[in-house]
Amino acid sequence: MTYSVHLIKLFIRRDDHLFKLNEAEKLKNVWNLLFFLLALTLLTFVWTAWLGLGTDAISANMTELTRTDYELRKAWFLIGRAAYGLLFFLFLLFISSFFYWLFNHVSYKKLIILQMNVLLVMLLERVTWVPLMVYAGIDWYVSPLSFGVAASYFTSLEWVIYFFGSISLFQLFIIWYQVKCLSRLSRTKIGWIWTGVIFWHLLLWAGTSALAYYDLYLLYLIR
Repeated sequence: MTYSVHLIKLFIRRDDHLFKLNEAEKLKNVWNLLFFLLALTLLTFVWTAWLGLGTDAISANMTELTRTDYELRKAWFLIGRAAYGLLFFLFLLFISSFFYWLFNHVSYKKLIILQMNVLLVMLLERVTWVPLMVYAGIDWYVSPLSFGVAASYFTSLEWVIYFFGSISLFQLFIIWYQVKCLSRLSRTKIGWIWTGVIFWHLLLWAGTSALAYYDLYLLYLIR
């Protein structure tokens, strides 16, 4: 059986298309979607950087810079965000899929397809940060759709706020979606699926909070 991958239908008609994906012996349209998602990821990261997301460390001392130096740093920042977007794309699709492949009896290629939808949701989440930043001056880690706001009431530790800011409604949806899909495609016990998915996301949230916490120092290092 040949299955032509359709990401949107894997959202809106999940059970039907998971059945077809599970039964498929050959997959079509995978490479086209990979190149499309790569372009979409790079555009999203460059666009959000162009609008100012993450430029606080550069803008903080802009009065001390010449116009040329400031524009040069902005250019390097855009290049850095594009490189980060590429790493984000590769990690989310291939490294995360490899982790799930380790404890689930599912084809690695089929796991990559599931992660494509996860990537779409994460890009959508990043886009929602734009109006919050542009019109309300709210950073991503205190988005009303995340738990960062609640954490800020209980602690002033930045890395803790970043960690809980990484946990959003989008992330909770992704966990639910991954568990639902893996439970249909794999014979692994549902308890182990929940454990594996949550454990992996805890690692991702910890990594995100670490990157956010040390972001200022990283920017100084590459200048």
